[in-house]
Amino acid sequence: MSRVEVSVPSEDAGLVKAVAGTLRRGGTAAAELRKTLAPAMSPPRAKTGAELIAFLRASPLCDTDFAVERDRSPGRPVDLE
Repeated sequence: MSRVEVSVPSEDAGLVKAVAGTLRRGGTAAAELRKTLAPAMSPPRAKTGAELIAFLRASPLCDTDFAVERDRSPGRPVDLE
């Protein structure tokens, strides 16, 4: 278990408590709730290359100029005996 503190509008407090209670109890009701909520809470997966490109272009890092380089250091010696 993990304790989580959230701030929500007053009118949603009862709903959030009910959701947390259902998930805490586990069982079939919790599994159904997860199955219902998970798609709504995660972004849809790209199905085509065009969707992936659109996602990357919408990224906050899109206009950032940065270079990624491979570490070319020789590493450390390893004793295999």
